[in-house]
Amino acid sequence: MPKDPTSELSEPSEINDAIQQFLDSRTIDYGCSPKTKSAYESDLKQLSGFLTSQKPETPLNEISATDLEEFLTSLKTTAHKSSSLARKLSSLRQFFKFCCLELGHIENPTSLLKSPKKEKSLPKYLSHEQIEKLLEQTKRGLPYKGPLAEALKLRDQTLIYLLYATGLRVTELVELTFERLDLKSRIIRPLGKGSKERLIPFVPLVAELLSIYLKTARPLLLSKQGSRQIQAPETAECFLTQRGEPMTRQAFWLILKQMCFHAGVTLTTSPHTLRHSFATHLLESGMNLRSLQTLLGHADLSTTEIYTHVSPAHLKDSFDRYHPRAKKKDLIRS
Repeated sequence: MPKDPTSELSEPSEINDAIQQFLDSRTIDYGCSPKTKSAYESDLKQLSGFLTSQKPETPLNEISATDLEEFLTSLKTTAHKSSSLARKLSSLRQFFKFCCLELGHIENPTSLLKSPKKEKSLPKYLSHEQIEKLLEQTKRGLPYKGPLAEALKLRDQTLIYLLYATGLRVTELVELTFERLDLKSRIIRPLGKGSKERLIPFVPLVAELLSIYLKTARPLLLSKQGSRQIQAPETAECFLTQRGEPMTRQAFWLILKQMCFHAGVTLTTSPHTLRHSFATHLLESGMNLRSLQTLLGHADLSTTEIYTHVSPAHLKDSFDRYHPRAKKKDLIRS
């Protein structure tokens, strides 16, 4: 039987009780998503476990900045990345702010903590040649067997084409519903982070694939499970598994991984790699950062700026095209 993810908070203690109140507040008062709540819960469970083992007699309102620094230092020794530490510190700040506002604590120990410096790394993306190999493989598909083989191949092809064509986040892709898809206008209206809606156009080829998939393959996935004729409950999501259930992020990740293997794409690829590829290729083609920011759904332009990396070949081509003396043939005089 799977372990209850809230079981670690079940023991009565001051900090665990405060954590539970904080989580309830995030859900009821702020309407945070289940994934965000889960992240808060995971981070604060780690804090609770550390304090219980290292400083079991410390009252919640006497936890100091030094105690929290020791907690974060303990995470560094277990190879946590600076981005992970920054997220955990953000959770701590929100929690202790809640303690001050709602539980009557006088001091917020996180006010003295500095955010860890994030390492800046360029996102991995597929080259145009690798994308072509991947898209060609989707036409051949994975080696499915049984009556649903062709329907599954068409579903996989549509998923991968749509992801590269729109740069959707994987959650936005698998949770795409009919009401957020306009085939006639070729527009998707995904609900992104913070429940913010945006408009993303897509090319006619993807519209054609979507239309064929929705008319022919999806009904088969909905009405069949293996070789048995079983009517699955209707669902609003466009993409379904072989069981007629909504597609999951994990299931799509596995599909993409297998597709890359069969295509001979050796770069470790995730759904986010295709999002990075979408963004990089649009910038290389001349799209400005503001337009790309809108398509990707970034709240801050600085997040989009990570895509300003370019390949050496593209950099040289841009230099040759735009530098005023790049094409001059005059010689340097001695």
